[in-house]
Amino acid sequence: MPAPQALAGRTIVMSGGSRGIGREIALAAARPGASVAMLAKTTEPDLRIPGTILSAAKLIEEAGGHAPPS
Repeated sequence: MPAPQALAGRTIVMSGGSRGIGREIALAAARPGASVAMLAKTTEPDLRIPGTILSAAKLIEEAGGHAPPS
């Protein structure tokens, strides 16, 4: 991955961004100010496996990035 400051103002596309390593990569890109376009199939909460595309988008916004609504 490029140096974090290189991601400021850029947009990344993250597949599987609602949980796991996909979410962590999306958050790492968001911290320096990247916009993150996420692809994920999880829209409804599941007690067995936490995390949805909406909860990941909220985390990205809180980290300083931008996650456009889908």
